Amino acid sequence: MITVLVGGLSLGGNLFGIELIGRNSFSFFNANTLLWLQLVVLIPVLAVLAPQLYRPVWRDLGQSLRSTPQLFALIGGGVFYFFAQVLLFQAAGTLGPATAAPLLFAYPLLAVPLLWWINGERPNLLRGVVMLAIAMGAVLILRPLSAASAGAALLSAVAFALYIVTSSLSRQCHPISAGIIQYCVMAILSSTILLLRPLGVTQDLTAQFILGGLGLGALASLSHLFHYAGLRLMGGLRTAMMTAATPLLIALLAALLSINQPTLHMIQWAGIVLITLGGMTLARDRLSRQEQTT
Repeated sequence: MITVLVGGLSLGGNLFGIELIGRNSFSFFNANTLLWLQLVVLIPVLAVLAPQLYRPVWRDLGQSLRSTPQLFALIGGGVFYFFAQVLLFQAAGTLGPATAAPLLFAYPLLAVPLLWWINGERPNLLRGVVMLAIAMGAVLILRPLSAASAGAALLSAVAFALYIVTSSLSRQCHPISAGIIQYCVMAILSSTILLLRPLGVTQDLTAQFILGGLGLGALASLSHLFHYAGLRLMGGLRTAMMTAATPLLIALLAALLSINQPTLHMIQWAGIVLITLGGMTLARDRLSRQEQTT
């Protein structure tokens, strides 16, 4: 839903009866402004909710800050996640959310081989077939697009893959504690970039854009609440299986809510389905291997 709202604020459309005007152009700096507005809401909400969701959160934060390797891993994860989010917003604001989100979920093409190398695992036939399916899905989505227009989405997938790999190095830190540190890193980066071009950004601001950015923060807060609740109730791998369905859900939602995005070709819908099924299969394979070892 967050990506759909970003697409609506940039491209225009109708969102639950609210007419979104859209913009003539949407740049990296506009995307960064939206992310900054989102973090203005999200970080205070997380600070309030964190002790309710995970009581020893502040103790964990202190331990993470005292552990240099873990702190560097968390900071690195925050940097990569920042670029993944900003570039995803930029792609959603130019290509449309139905194209940008599925391309982000092609991140296993880089993340999985890197994790295999770090963990010393050997790829099996199933995971090899799944990786091929995700690659085919990405190619089908990209086929009607130019390399220049898809650049932000592909870079977002690369940054998100590096975020996943870096986060795997700080597994001892609880997801809520890690999230607070990483979002603070993202806020510092976003504020720094905002200060580099304050005039160029503020001249483009409208009331709808500002309210939309704050609305992103409210949606992100709800998303994190449901995500952390899912982690407690179902575990990380079952939650990951549900998250893997996001590309198809976003494409359908963007179409149903009449976002003024480019019309998807049939081969792009096929690519979205392949990436969705590939991500769900990878999560299911990890869950099966975990159940066999317990």
